[in-house]
Amino acid sequence: MVTKDELWRYFSPDYVIARQRFLDAAEQAGAKVTSIPISVRGPSDEILTIDVAYIGVENPSRMLIHTSGVHGVEGFPGSANQIRLLERLSAGELQVPDDTGLVVAHSINPYGFAWLRRVNEDNADLNRNFLPPGEPYAGEPDRYHELDGFLNPRTYKSPLDMFTLRAAWVMLKMGFNVAKQTIAEGQFERPKSMNYGGHQMSEGPKLWLEYLTDVLPSVKRAVWIDFHTGLGPFGEDSLLVSNELGEESFSSLTTRYGSRIQPLDPDAGVAYRIRGGMLEGLAARFTDIDWTLITQEFGTYKPVKVIKTLRAENRMTQWSNIGKRERLHSTERLMLVEIFSPKSDKWRVMIMDRGQALIDDALADL
Repeated sequence: MVTKDELWRYFSPDYVIARQRFLDAAEQAGAKVTSIPISVRGPSDEILTIDVAYIGVENPSRMLIHTSGVHGVEGFPGSANQIRLLERLSAGELQVPDDTGLVVAHSINPYGFAWLRRVNEDNADLNRNFLPPGEPYAGEPDRYHELDGFLNPRTYKSPLDMFTLRAAWVMLKMGFNVAKQTIAEGQFERPKSMNYGGHQMSEGPKLWLEYLTDVLPSVKRAVWIDFHTGLGPFGEDSLLVSNELGEESFSSLTTRYGSRIQPLDPDAGVAYRIRGGMLEGLAARFTDIDWTLITQEFGTYKPVKVIKTLRAENRMTQWSNIGKRERLHSTERLMLVEIFSPKSDKWRVMIMDRGQALIDDALADL
């Protein structure tokens, strides 16, 4: 278990340091590292990369995949957990089973991580960007148009914003679960608005798909943990799985992973259904694999505060006259980091403990 005094070793102040700590930990663990650059640069003109550490045999039949930073700023706690994972492997505290490969992918969205955004360079939410093959990047939830003016104001700041009152009215009019689903499902018609899924698969996701295409041919069974923050009780994790699982499969997952298993269903837990989610979108491209797909979601702040912060950051980015580099140090961006990676030592210790526990459970399951 990580103590408060050790947290500084894992939680980095920016993308560059997080990346270097990950690479150092991967080297110490004897991992094979693949660094996949994207075409856009970071705030100091640094190259941005998806860095993947692989440990295990060649051509494994079983695989554990651990990903973080799909939502850029969530990369801070995700990176911390992955560095700890590699450290445990180096120390011999954790073993990769025979005939098994371990893929640890650091920062699927390096642009968002470096620039302190949740989305990527296209303003796309990458957990809405992995539509199944053949599905068009078009459409939006039936009632999204009712909320667009509230969620996506076309001006920067207003003294008469009254966000909290307006949010309460939305929840009263639509019902909390319907509003949650409508806001968060993903939309493909409004490029400057929240939860935009993109007009095509973005560059980073394409490169990540190419990597998986190279390493998955021999795999018959895989567990994939995708690390996220922002939903649920403070410091507690929910293990989110497809709402389309049958009762028998859901019961089996609960037996193997415990009562934290929840469906991606707005009426049955903290989450909601999404279009273009990474896990389901990529699993649909590798249909010969027996997948166990788990989104590990750690709670931070109350939903209204999270939405308020996301709205303010998107509003500032789209409609202010602040320069791109100045936005990096804006109140809106710094608040976004706090919302998805709280400075609370208690929170950080809790997520490090549970983050590692799920990895242990997944390896045991394999």
